Amino acid sequence: MPSRQGSPTGAGLNWEALGAIGEVVGAGGVIATLVYLAYQIRQNTEQLEQSILSARASAVNASQVTLRENRQSIFEDAEMAEIFLRGNRSPETLSELEALRYRLLMQNVTEAMLEIFSQTAVTNFSPETWETQGRTLVLRVMGTPGGHWFWQTYSDNYPAAFRRAVEDLIGPYSD
Repeated sequence: MPSRQGSPTGAGLNWEALGAIGEVVGAGGVIATLVYLAYQIRQNTEQLEQSILSARASAVNASQVTLRENRQSIFEDAEMAEIFLRGNRSPETLSELEALRYRLLMQNVTEAMLEIFSQTAVTNFSPETWETQGRTLVLRVMGTPGGHWFWQTYSDNYPAAFRRAVEDLIGPYSD
């Protein structure tokens, strides 16, 4: 019957070999885990980028909806269109009720401009959005005598950065 003790050198090599195999398997597991984590991180990053793009698109759409609703209130109502035209040309000719309606419309339009400005500044909206929509709207609406009246009277209702942006375009109007 062979001896159970065997040679000390042979037994040591078997345990060493098993230990080395265990280390290789463990290292392989660590590498597989790292590859899987890298894949998950890349997927999460792509999903985050898609979410950001979706949020930006939603913000642009919200601004567009607001502007369309304001325009719709003018083109669907002849009386409101008349108030808007007269208010832009000479706001002092408006009755008290017409002046109120004109002011509220101008507030809605200005808040749409503020939304575009804020989205550009805060959420990394494309600066082109402010340049093509916000800036153009400021010049078109606030560049009228009624726009000047509105801005002179109500500009303090808006954040300082927005006031500066508008005034850089139309100038600080004061009597």
